Amino acid sequence: MGGHRGGRGAWRRGATVLAAVALAATAGCSSTTSTGGSMDPREQLAQRPTFEQAEKGYLALLGELRDIVDAQQPGLRWNEAEPVRSDRGGCGAPFDRVDGAKNGNYTFDGAEGAVEDANWTKAVDAMKAPLAAQGFTEVTVLQDEPGAHEVSVGDPATGARVVFGTKAGTILTLYGACFLLEQGS
Repeated sequence: MGGHRGGRGAWRRGATVLAAVALAATAGCSSTTSTGGSMDPREQLAQRPTFEQAEKGYLALLGELRDIVDAQQPGLRWNEAEPVRSDRGGCGAPFDRVDGAKNGNYTFDGAEGAVEDANWTKAVDAMKAPLAAQGFTEVTVLQDEPGAHEVSVGDPATGARVVFGTKAGTILTLYGACFLLEQGS
């Protein structure tokens, strides 16, 4: 099962940060103000948590989701002890011209072994509550065939999404939203 077992406490400690991230992100994502005018993209991002705060929340969520997968499908061997971050090319519109805006992807890019068909629905169902608690509510089934499954769950407020899939191996990836870096970062 690998080295991720010792890090579970860190995932759990991140849950409080994750809740704050989700509340701030969903509260600050409207593209219009209460008076009906357009909100400046920098102002939208300023109402979200910082990139660093969001990253902590994302890592906590991924750890919780991996624990759920492990509970539903014992015996998977994850290739990474911690999620790996890769930076995307930059934020998309309307945040692509905001200085200090950043996003990233976080992945457990593979586990040796697949989630068995009999356990797939149980794993996805068990993930729904922690995902929904953090604003990830838009479920899209990308593939659902015997031996090959993939689902995407998006956060409509920020555009972030989690992809969980299994075939010969298993993947768990979070494609992050755009946030402002902390000052001086």
